[in-house]
Amino acid sequence: MLLGSNNTRQQYDNEEALIIVLLTQGRYAEAYALLMKESPDEPSTQYNLALCHYWAAQYQEALICLDRAQMTLPPRSNNNKAYNQFYAAILENQNQLDEHLHAITKKYIVLFKILTRDAILRLKTDCWLKLGNFSKVIETATPIAHKNYKNIAEALQIAKNHTTNEQ
Repeated sequence: MLLGSNNTRQQYDNEEALIIVLLTQGRYAEAYALLMKESPDEPSTQYNLALCHYWAAQYQEALICLDRAQMTLPPRSNNNKAYNQFYAAILENQNQLDEHLHAITKKYIVLFKILTRDAILRLKTDCWLKLGNFSKVIETATPIAHKNYKNIAEALQIAKNHTTNEQ
């Protein structure tokens, strides 16, 4: 086998995995370059593009990507599984983190549709807060306020304080 032949070239089959690694490493430019080659109809592509825009402080562009991600999500399923108390405790602690700022995969979306929808709303809330549009913060965050996400609670408090001070 010759060096440089097609058989010895290692091709990265799973670009999605590479995109996730790049985003995890904070290599947003490289991830963005790969994401631009992905199908725009994939919610994970749009969500991960939104993360790139958010990191670059391009909040309006991030919101556009998040809207596209929402529109392309698979329909909701009625498979509300009863999870045990341990899972609920883990999830409650996890809700205090900013895991919505991490990349997602196609498989994650399939397995965790509700958490994906929540992540989109959480990132949208962050964008609206950065843009100073407090009425949109309230509109976006209120439907999931009962889930006790830290960023949602903080954003709603800021938005409500700001709108109260304006009156």
